[in-house]
Amino acid sequence: MSASYIPKDVYAVCTFQTDSEPRQLIPTRETITVFYGSDKTRPLLTVEDRNINKEFPCKSPKNAMWGFLCFGAGLIVGALLVLSGPVGWAALAVGVGVLACAGAAVYHATKINHLCTESLGKGNWKIEHEKVTFDRSKAITQNSILVCDTGGLLSPIFSYAVAKKYAQQIDSNNGKEILLNAAASFFGGAGIVIAGAEMGIAKTLLWMGITMGVMNELSYWEREGIRNSSLEDNSHYQDMNKEADENSRIPGYLNDLPESVTGITPSDLASPDILELNEKGGLASRDGKTPVFFNSKWYIQDWQKNLIEIKQGTALSKDLTALEGIDSREVWKTPEGKAIVENIRNGKYSESLVATAKDGLGRVRPRNLPNLARELPTIKMQNIKNIGKLGVKGAGFVGFFFPFIATYFSEDSRKILALAMAEDFGKGINVVADEA
Repeated sequence: MSASYIPKDVYAVCTFQTDSEPRQLIPTRETITVFYGSDKTRPLLTVEDRNINKEFPCKSPKNAMWGFLCFGAGLIVGALLVLSGPVGWAALAVGVGVLACAGAAVYHATKINHLCTESLGKGNWKIEHEKVTFDRSKAITQNSILVCDTGGLLSPIFSYAVAKKYAQQIDSNNGKEILLNAAASFFGGAGIVIAGAEMGIAKTLLWMGITMGVMNELSYWEREGIRNSSLEDNSHYQDMNKEADENSRIPGYLNDLPESVTGITPSDLASPDILELNEKGGLASRDGKTPVFFNSKWYIQDWQKNLIEIKQGTALSKDLTALEGIDSREVWKTPEGKAIVENIRNGKYSESLVATAKDGLGRVRPRNLPNLARELPTIKMQNIKNIGKLGVKGAGFVGFFFPFIATYFSEDSRKILALAMAEDFGKGINVVADEA
């Protein structure tokens, strides 16, 4: 069966759309002399016709918008967890700046009337008809795919029911991808600040570069594996991968630097704070053991330590309230003071909580207890910050895999479009290409 030509108003589905409604293809070429039907209201479309009747809400700017918003928020959260140092203050300033810029971008995006026109105009039709031309331009058919400048793939679909069904699936996939990228961006931003404070800016930047290179290479092979093992009997999917949009190691945002904001999200930074470089230039975990991405025991131990200190510090603060207003030189005479000293000597509290209550020989000095009461809130807050840092690190480890999961959803949208094309094939108009 020959593929049908495409007249004006045929439905279109895009792999980047973030709503469930298909659009309709419209002509954009200057000279139109070939029509479908005697009323001459529906031109037959060519490779020069690259537009739709109404813009798609596109995942590309949404990914960029939410990615940078969450990245900025992550920088601020990370800064608040390490605010005592210059890295924290610098990150806080950058985070506020990122949020301000992202907020301006969101406002600007609401003023754009047509998100697709320019990108579609810069795009190209692939798998066009090789022999038939209309108005000196190659005709497009049901097999044709329009590759948008931002990376989306559009295909003509005659049946509204088919277009609607698969548009809903693509919308769902892209929503999940945006959410995953936003989450990864947040933890990536927070993780970078913490890594900068703990490892130093130079090591962090080096690790970021290594991580992005590894992520890019692994994502390439993930896409390659999906495309080589999926829909082997679907010619549209095979054409899509071989002729319309081949897998590439070069990230899309590097192909057109002025528009890089639409092709990258900070989730690509992943989690740089889990591993670091040792003195020999190799990878080592934080505890110096065999290089691993995640040492669950180490994290659990630190979580327990901080939670125990918070609990102990709360109890100690409550006990110390009984000493309020008592002269420090008289504390040793009170039963409350004696009980606290005894508890400290018996190891009831973590060493970091009571360090300033002891002298150079490690003996508890009752007169130091009032000072200890003033220091406990700071220690408790530091424990809370430590837990926050551990949470960012643990979530950063999970976030390392978010881009791979997002890639799965992105590739699945391509498969959905190919299934839509296959189901719609044969529903075209009676005018067909003459292959003779």
